[in-house]
Amino acid sequence: MKQFQSRKTKRVLVLGILWLWLLGGVGVHAQVPDLGVKAGVNFGTLRAGSDAVKGESGKAGWHVGLFTRVGDDFYFQPEVNFSTFKSEYRYDATTVQPAFRQLNVPLMAGYKVINNDHMNLRLSLGPDVIFNLNKPEAVGNEAYKRFGVGGVVNAGVDIGRLTFDARYGLGLTNLHDGLEQKQGIFSIGVGFKIL
Repeated sequence: MKQFQSRKTKRVLVLGILWLWLLGGVGVHAQVPDLGVKAGVNFGTLRAGSDAVKGESGKAGWHVGLFTRVGDDFYFQPEVNFSTFKSEYRYDATTVQPAFRQLNVPLMAGYKVINNDHMNLRLSLGPDVIFNLNKPEAVGNEAYKRFGVGGVVNAGVDIGRLTFDARYGLGLTNLHDGLEQKQGIFSIGVGFKIL
């Protein structure tokens, strides 16, 4: 089973790299990239495939990060974000409350539905690489994994140098194999374009 998960993770990474290679150069000829900072709130939860997990609920967290955006109508937007979220669930008679501190690296390609001097309305999606920076509370002898892969869907608005985003990140790999848990995070953020 672990060998299958490893092959699946490698396949997702290869597809993500191919995605970047194909879409990374779209509309970026001689463009000066935007560079910005962002922060916001996260609402995360762990979805379990195991029947032993009951009463799953998410807790709020936060994120801060850097982004760059290259392109005009079609664009490429990589980010690096420090992100936190908590979850709570029952396993047998035990209440577990794992708290996650992660480094997330979404690599999105998008399209500006509205693109003028006053406002941009953006839609984007792409792979998300997840690194757990801590060891969250877990049940049994099995710990949460340090590495995972997911995907993000994002809608955003730019007004001048301000950016506003609403995003859903869906974990595609199990963070805990025994409980078959994958993360799901809805986030709202505000940013500022430095360049």
